[in-house]
Amino acid sequence: MPNAFELLWLLPYVHFLMAFCAVAHVLLHSRDSRGAFGWIGLCLILPIGGPIIYVLFGVNRVNTRAKQLYYVKLNKDVDDDLSEPTGTLFKPLSNIGENLTGKGLSSCDEVIALENGEALYPSMLDAINAAQKYILLCTYIFDHDNTGKQFVKALSEAKKRGVETKIIIDGMGSILSVGCIGSALRAVDVPFVKFNPVTIVPPALNINMRSHRKMLVVDGHCAFTGGANIGDRHLYDSATTKHCAKDIHFRLKGRVVDELEWAFRRDWQYCKGEKQNSVYSNKNKTNTNATVWSRLVLDGPNKDLDRLNDLIVGVIGAANHRVWIMTPYFLPTLDLIGALIAAHLRGVDVRIVLPGNNNMKLAHWASQNVLRPILEKQIPVFYQPGAFVHSKVMVVDDQYSLIGSANLDPRSLRLNYELGVEIFSAQLNQELRVYFSENQSNSRQMTAADLDKRSILSRLRDSLAWLFAPYL
Repeated sequence: MPNAFELLWLLPYVHFLMAFCAVAHVLLHSRDSRGAFGWIGLCLILPIGGPIIYVLFGVNRVNTRAKQLYYVKLNKDVDDDLSEPTGTLFKPLSNIGENLTGKGLSSCDEVIALENGEALYPSMLDAINAAQKYILLCTYIFDHDNTGKQFVKALSEAKKRGVETKIIIDGMGSILSVGCIGSALRAVDVPFVKFNPVTIVPPALNINMRSHRKMLVVDGHCAFTGGANIGDRHLYDSATTKHCAKDIHFRLKGRVVDELEWAFRRDWQYCKGEKQNSVYSNKNKTNTNATVWSRLVLDGPNKDLDRLNDLIVGVIGAANHRVWIMTPYFLPTLDLIGALIAAHLRGVDVRIVLPGNNNMKLAHWASQNVLRPILEKQIPVFYQPGAFVHSKVMVVDDQYSLIGSANLDPRSLRLNYELGVEIFSAQLNQELRVYFSENQSNSRQMTAADLDKRSILSRLRDSLAWLFAPYL
């Protein structure tokens, strides 16, 4: 029987076969020429490892794979959303989300912005402590620090009261979390699942499909969503918090709460492998006299692929007065860049506010490489000083706001499971414009000349980071 060394002559042939199959798959399924060239180069240049990396991180970008993995049927007993609530003037902005999702608008009885953990966590804990029926919590990162321990204690006490308690934590997010929150939840018998757990044996082929959604639903009475995770890192005013992050989250009440609960229960069924056809019963009635209306927009590498990207591009294209964007990671697609430039050329007030200090250096460097066409058209871009700003907000004209978990980068808009909530409210729009202006007032405006001042080494670094933009 030949030993391993005698079989080494087979490696070039094995690599050729693996590379050929991988390249063929890229050509048949890739929708982005830049990404296709990158994968083809990796598969051809890196023996054996290139095709393996593509299988782990490239194939899973194909939405047919996600459709097979994420199959959940959770019908609603009633769909009473409204295409055009009486007395409103939301069209044509509201048409875009409706055509993408096939859903009208849901009434929202209350929407309150909660800035940083100092305002957010007490409100979430109060809702958990007052729960009588169920608590549904989904997050990307759940740190086992002082803040995390407070949540574990509150969830444990709710479970002891007989409250249905379910937690979803992303598999990759649990690895990035501080400490082992899973052990803490397990110790107090609080049910939790990991979304696409990261495993070595068997290998997790869906490792690149992450759930970045954040939501807390309590008793069908209120819901929380936005960009904040759970942990001390979001306590901006705490002197003991290292590498803190500023953020904004939202508490919602009304019919929109049912939409978020429905989304959570679908994800829970997926994580538990429950594929039976179920029926979800709404807890709230549509309030036809509501002054605030909303729509949940789910996005993921399945049948919901590109929804948020298409929504954002469409809304920017329909804007008449302003498009203000605040995001921690800005790696826009070409169609999004085109929409921003087109809006600016129409006379729309387009502004982009980014963190000056980013917790992901690669993303920051890559972002600097894509800013040139925007800055060359004189679109204002601002860098916020101080702590990392994790806020995700888009304000359009006088009534439209988009909140949720998604960043403006390929990972959020192509790979992750995300959620966005369209809010049609003049009051919230005004509040977010104030929040935006306050942050912008202390920011440094970036110019094309600033890009040119970078050293050659910095420009090469940024360009190299940009090559990996689809996977950051």
